[in-house]
Amino acid sequence: MRRQRYLSWLLPMSILALTLGVVGGIAWLTSRLIDADEIGDGHITAGRPCTATVRSVTVTNVTFDNDNVYQVDLHVQPDDGSPGYDATVRKALTSAQAAVVRPGATFRCVTDHDDPTHIEVVWIE
Repeated sequence: MRRQRYLSWLLPMSILALTLGVVGGIAWLTSRLIDADEIGDGHITAGRPCTATVRSVTVTNVTFDNDNVYQVDLHVQPDDGSPGYDATVRKALTSAQAAVVRPGATFRCVTDHDDPTHIEVVWIE
């Protein structure tokens, strides 16, 4: 008799614990997405803002998701005043993005604090 009373609470408590776990997980994930300081594709968070000037653009013979992959040579100037440097980015660009990526064009970007050659460029705002 006593065992049945405790077992009758087992299912509702299990459902409650599962629900709280799912809601807590969703809340945690949402807070992580909101707190991320992203301006690029989302791979670099809280990086160093910079400006990238296109030096040259080369179309590769590779496509990704029906978009051509381009090799873009950039001159990167960090916004914090540190010295600029040259870098190369290989990126699949949509036709709208590829139309604006020309030598001399400038774009906002973000670099990784640990690896300044890891750059994400905002091709179209």
